[in-house]
Amino acid sequence: MSNLLSKDKVIEILNNLKLNNILEIEYLYDVYKTANEVVKYLSQQNAQIGVKEVNQLELLFYAIGEYHYSVSYLSEEERKRFVNNENFANSMSSVVADKCLSLSIFSHQERKLSNRFLPPASSLYIYINFMLNIVKNYKKNDPQSSLISDLLMKSLTISRCIIDSLLAGYETEAFSSWRTLHECECTLILLDKYGDPLINKYLRHMNFGLAFNDAYKNKEEQDRLFHEMKEEMRQKELKSKDIKKYIEYGWLYQILPKGMENFKLNFRDGLEKLAGLEIYSKRYEISSEIVHSTPLLIYSNKEYFYYMTLLSLYESFFRLESVFVSLFSKNVSQDQMHQYQEMRKIYYAQLVAIHKRELQTFKNLQLQWNKKMAD
Repeated sequence: MSNLLSKDKVIEILNNLKLNNILEIEYLYDVYKTANEVVKYLSQQNAQIGVKEVNQLELLFYAIGEYHYSVSYLSEEERKRFVNNENFANSMSSVVADKCLSLSIFSHQERKLSNRFLPPASSLYIYINFMLNIVKNYKKNDPQSSLISDLLMKSLTISRCIIDSLLAGYETEAFSSWRTLHECECTLILLDKYGDPLINKYLRHMNFGLAFNDAYKNKEEQDRLFHEMKEEMRQKELKSKDIKKYIEYGWLYQILPKGMENFKLNFRDGLEKLAGLEIYSKRYEISSEIVHSTPLLIYSNKEYFYYMTLLSLYESFFRLESVFVSLFSKNVSQDQMHQYQEMRKIYYAQLVAIHKRELQTFKNLQLQWNKKMAD
């Protein structure tokens, strides 16, 4: 086992966490020491455990977490009673030891098909990280002026979560997240293309949604918006049963081409089609099946969904990057734009090459799977 952290070191950590006024150092240190003894005892009693070394920082942080969560909502007097109860300390030490063993040493791990050091993940991650660090400096949470940057920020964070899920071995979960990303990118593409007139229409429908959900403090304003929405629906010969669809997709009427056939107030026959991305409708359908817990989720092919998700993510990213460039070019100097273009020459070209290679790998795997099925 590793040597215990010194009490001075624990005090330093508490000070850095700004918890020294809430947690009693003596109590915490006793819990931490006892947890170490519990781990040692369990290791000696059970050969399957056989722990040779414990990450002392992890063990300490489990102790801090348990202690802080237990007393953070208590009054000062209640905290004193808590600390004086020896049973609480012993119980906490056992829980800390159990969590350290189970979650740090014996944590369940899915079979992983990639890792964060390989270019398919690392190259995309660094590009997304670069974009996030720029977009985060834009004005935010003011829909009237920051809708596109807010939606782009959310799309990029979803993209990063998809990579994290893939690297953790959760391919179907990552693919279901791509479904949300695809919905975001379709909206972004149209808002960026058509600009303020469509953005204003989108915001109007956002307000319709607030009115429908009784979220307005000003009830007169809420009633006015609800009445206007109902009148717009009447003019388009929509019924009350269509109200949720109209709130979510009715803003698309602003750009609906005359004579467009098969338009519907939904994603696949409305938003996706107008964004020009209907070629992804089959992937979206498969992703929806996963979301709704069909057998496809339970008995999935890890390799299939890894490559399906990775390729879909890359293709969505290429489109998001175009929106980013459109936004970025309007808000930076020529020198900054030049710096970005130089960076883009290196990493964007690599991402294109990675996508091409991974696509070919996926096609080769599909040929192998089809051959096995034929045999």
